[in-house]
Parts: sequence; structure tokens; C-alpha cells
Amino acid sequence: MLMLGAQILLGFQFQAPFQDAFSNLSRLEKGIEVIVLCVMVVIIGLLITPSARHRIVERGEATRDFNSFVTRLSLLLLAPFAVALGLDIGVAISRGLGIRAGVAAGTLGSLIAVGLWYGPRLLRNGNGDSAMATFDEKTSTAAKIDYVLTEARVVLPGAQALLGFQLAIVLTSGFADLNASAKALHCVALGTVALATMLLVTPAAYHRIVYDGTEVAEFYHVASRFLLAATVFLALGLAADIHVVIGKVTQRPIIANIVAAACALMLIGFWHLWPWWTRVRRDGALWK
Repeated sequence: MLMLGAQILLGFQFQAPFQDAFSNLSRLEKGIEVIVLCVMVVIIGLLITPSARHRIVERGEATRDFNSFVTRLSLLLLAPFAVALGLDIGVAISRGLGIRAGVAAGTLGSLIAVGLWYGPRLLRNGNGDSAMATFDEKTSTAAKIDYVLTEARVVLPGAQALLGFQLAIVLTSGFADLNASAKALHCVALGTVALATMLLVTPAAYHRIVYDGTEVAEFYHVASRFLLAATVFLALGLAADIHVVIGKVTQRPIIANIVAAACALMLIGFWHLWPWWTRVRRDGALWK
């Protein structure tokens, strides 16, 4: 659910600089768009992290530690998501009703989101220990297959939002104004994200065609490899198009280079380096 909400904001942040009216925004508004874009990339990166961690560290097991990790991550991400949503609402409202209305609407939007998302936790009774008991049991093959297919569906909206942006902007006048190197980089990014999307869809098709939907342990391992491979290409495509967008907004290649490199390192770190390091630290071996 968080990914579906983040998908909308990420798609908007990528497309906004290529809209005709973007050049009319103030420097502050453009700065807000860049900040929100960077925040949403971090949020998307962290939202996909549990899928990679579940594959690499837990090997698909529904452990207590993994459930706690997802809960903590959700609590961490809701606050910046609320702020990013409020900032985007503020910019949008200010274009129609003025800066004061935009500030008021953005602030109110963030406060309502924080209240709705964190309020139930503050008001709840009990600590939920009884619910955690279900995570002490061994995970069945059927459950592992369900988890890996669900996690592919979680990652897919992020790739979907980026691919939609990539296909749409080539028809805009803003894209036509890009230099040749930026256009070429965008095309490379489009190819990597398209491949990531194909890899994410493959497990479901593979399960139907090869195994006729049956519960086979071999499929779980194959699907995990497809999912992890897809995250590599998604990270590269996302970083490449971050370079294109930041370069267009700032007109400073060095800033675009720094932000894109940081994005690539962050995503690969979240999705691969961190989980593998956790696994090695816990198990004492890379492959076991």
C-alpha cells in the first residue's frame, strides 16, 4: 500500500520538469520539487529493501526478526512520506490559489497524514505479543511462494512508475530540448527499467507455464533470483534518470553526477550490500 502511494508521487516528480509550465515555477518551488524527488527515491529504495532482505537474509522464512524489521521500516518511512506529500500538495495549490493557500494546504495535508498514520499506534491497547507467536513456526513452501510473488508485486509499481515516465516524456517538448548525451542516457535507463519490469513479471508467468501453479520448492528459488536481478537493473535505471532530471532542473552536470552516483550507491546498498552483509554477519558465510 505504501508503494502504491509512493508510486504516484515518484511519477509526478519525474514528469514535472518536462511539463511546459515548470519553467514558470519560482526557484523555491523548483528546489522543493528536487528535494521531494530525492526524498521519494529514498522512500522507494527503503520500501523495496524488505523484499531483498527477505530473499537474501531470511531465505523466505517469515521470522520474528523480519516482521519487526518491516514494522520499524514502515514507522520510519511514514513521516517523510507525509512531508513529501504535503510539499507537493502545497506547490500544486499555490499555483491555483496563491502561496499562502499553498503553505496552508501543504501543512494541513502533512498533519492529517501524520495523524492518521501514527495516531492508531499511539492510541492502541496492548503490545501485540500474541500476534508475534505465529512467526515462530517454520514457513511452508506454499507460503514462501506466496511471499516471493507478493514481493515481486511490491517492487513492480516502482518500476512501473518509472517506465511510464520514461515512455511518456519522449513525446514532450522538454525532452526535445535535452542535449544528445542526456537523451542517450535516458534511452539506456529506459532499457534497464524495461528489463527490470520483464524480470518482475517473469515469476508469475513462470509459475503458471512451467509449474502449472503448483507448490514446488524449486520455483521459489528461481523466483527469488529473478526478483533480485530485477532490483539491480531498476537501481541502474533509476539512477540514470535521476541524472537526467536533476541535470534538466539545475543545469549543472556536476550536481546531476553527484546525485545520480549517490542514488545508485544507496539503492545497491539497500537492496544488496546491506542484506548480504547482514547475512554474513549472522551466518558467518556468504553462501550457506
